[in-house]
Amino acid sequence: MNDYLRRLLHEREGVENHTDAELRRFDRQRKDKRVSNTEWMSPTDEDSRIGKMKDGRTHLLYKAEHVIDLKSEVVLAAPIYHGDEADVDTMIDSVMDAQTNLSEAGIDVEIEEAAADKGYHATDTVELADALNIRTYIPEPKRKGKRNWEDVPEEKRQAVINNRRRTRGARSKRLQRLRSELVERSFAHMCDTGGARRSWLCGIEKVQKRYLIAAVARNLGLVMRKVFGIGTARGLQAEGGLVSFVLLACFHIHTLLAHGCRAQLSRWVGISTCATAA
Repeated sequence: MNDYLRRLLHEREGVENHTDAELRRFDRQRKDKRVSNTEWMSPTDEDSRIGKMKDGRTHLLYKAEHVIDLKSEVVLAAPIYHGDEADVDTMIDSVMDAQTNLSEAGIDVEIEEAAADKGYHATDTVELADALNIRTYIPEPKRKGKRNWEDVPEEKRQAVINNRRRTRGARSKRLQRLRSELVERSFAHMCDTGGARRSWLCGIEKVQKRYLIAAVARNLGLVMRKVFGIGTARGLQAEGGLVSFVLLACFHIHTLLAHGCRAQLSRWVGISTCATAA
């Protein structure tokens, strides 16, 4: 940070030789203290980005995005992106990650519908989802006046119109209620209860690996609750006979993953995002 202030002081006042006291005085008096990610990069974690958490604090952060099956509540994908990447730019990538994970797991389910909040609405995003045969349920942000379609291609206009029609129906309202309940609950489980809200690792690849472990643990808890009615290892231990329970769990979990998941997964997903502080 001091290197950035020295460069700023030299550019504005032409001062090259300055003391630490002069540097602190300059930093206190300057009014434009907002620094963009194009002007400054963390020397210890170049992949992190400056941004605001939901509570208003400024942190170096990454963006975690969840794709949740809205029937079974299973996390299908939990990719980590740079903190300054827009939701509209990452939504389709996350859905494709979820579809890839399903295919690699041998589960013959094609994602057909995706529900997200209005922060994911963009003409290009809706049109790309339509081209991939994914029906979107994304509310439009409020805009002043009517939309000008003069220079917009017909396929994009039609995709937006179709999405607008779907969001006004009862099915969209039901999916949005499920999305707000289940997807946000997954963030509470993984980021708050699971301790993944803050990361002490550097580099997007390491943060992604750590976050995937949290996602796998949450999915395992769902399977344990399905099989035993107990979703945590501590709760299972309290029942006694931990070793026999673990052996029985391995058998049931393998059976459920091999046969049961295909029947339980739906073809519609919910998408949302949160910030993970670095």
